[in-house]
Amino acid sequence: MNKLRIASSLTFIAVVAGSLVACSQGQEKEKAAPEGTVNKASTTDYKGGPAELLVLDVNTGTTDEQFQKFFVEPVQAKHPQINLKKTTDALDKLLAAGTPPDMVLVSNASLATILEANIPEDLTQIIKTYGINTAQLEPAVFQQMQKLGEQKAFYGIPFYMNYGIMVHNRDIFDKFGVAYPKEVMTYEELLELGKKLTRKDGGTNYIGVMPPDLRQMYWQYGVPVFDKAKGKASLITDRHAQVFSLLRQFYAIPGYLENGKHSHSVDLFFKEQRMAMYPNWVAAVVTFFDRAGTKDAFNWNVTAHPGYSDRPGLGKEVDFAIAVVNKSSKYKEAAYQVLLSLYSQEVQTKFSKAGRLSVLKNDEIRKVYGTDSQIYNGKNLQSIFKVSPSPLPDASKYDPKINALLIGDVVKSVMVDGTDINTALRNAEDKANKEIVIP
Repeated sequence: MNKLRIASSLTFIAVVAGSLVACSQGQEKEKAAPEGTVNKASTTDYKGGPAELLVLDVNTGTTDEQFQKFFVEPVQAKHPQINLKKTTDALDKLLAAGTPPDMVLVSNASLATILEANIPEDLTQIIKTYGINTAQLEPAVFQQMQKLGEQKAFYGIPFYMNYGIMVHNRDIFDKFGVAYPKEVMTYEELLELGKKLTRKDGGTNYIGVMPPDLRQMYWQYGVPVFDKAKGKASLITDRHAQVFSLLRQFYAIPGYLENGKHSHSVDLFFKEQRMAMYPNWVAAVVTFFDRAGTKDAFNWNVTAHPGYSDRPGLGKEVDFAIAVVNKSSKYKEAAYQVLLSLYSQEVQTKFSKAGRLSVLKNDEIRKVYGTDSQIYNGKNLQSIFKVSPSPLPDASKYDPKINALLIGDVVKSVMVDGTDINTALRNAEDKANKEIVIP
């Protein structure tokens, strides 16, 4: 979850801290503690002594200011003897220098790389000891954590998530006499709206909608790009071609391609105001409006992220940030207190106000989302929660490079050069297996 994905993404995505009780789907049921209470261990029971934790942020986009506000200050308010230091150095560099991180902040999509380094502690027992109620997590987040732990372990604690959204420019809809988008739409419905709003008027080229890229479309549909059983890239299936074919219909709208270019800048929506609809992450909208300074320059509103007609009720893929404890750290007791602090109602509310969605499915915390910037004041923000995050496909360490190949050469060859989809995917699979999987 890098900045632009958080800002490109996600995801971020619903916690009532000290009150959490180990309880989950598929696990033995335990009686949950009432909100605002502590079930077993208290956050004030820390007896670990002075500790200085090195916290590595791999790709959650947590700024130094946010780290101070959401991590350092709340922890030191309760435990002055616990100090936190943030780094963004490469994990390999830290390990080689003999300064391994005590905690790692990482996106769910990148946890696999941290697991390969044998860093994460399984927190299953800690969840029970400290009364962490996993039943309060957004279900898609909890299910993804179980999947990442192969149903046997819980490798970290989610602390914020991203969420899919679609913003639309109502001035453009009014200009062309087109009805505003529904709160929940399929991609097929979005495509038809995009056709009506992609046109030239008064010397201005209007773009109806910029769809997600192929990588994101695959994620949302649950389509993997690597077959773990075979140990090879996997791009030649009916499902891959089906999703690619849907995406091509957006690019094929007359007027969408401009001067042979198949990609558009987000500035078309946020700055130039000539794009009618833009699906992305709820946190990205905050970032892009802040950058453009145009949140009051035109009439805009939001709906749920579009989804597939054969996967009703599911929006953009699940995306969240995880705090991982290094199982080799000598300050693990202090690290657990950081986890509990992150899950406090106070800190989760601060996250929400600042534009980082809580991982708890908590309506009260969601209602204050983004209020620090006031960007969503008067907007139909609650509509985005009418769909749930889509489960992700199985991931591998090869995915980033394979996906980069897809959204670069492959999409261009089809959309601009006119290559057949099956041919393009076959060529991409061959290239991935030769240059990425087996260097």
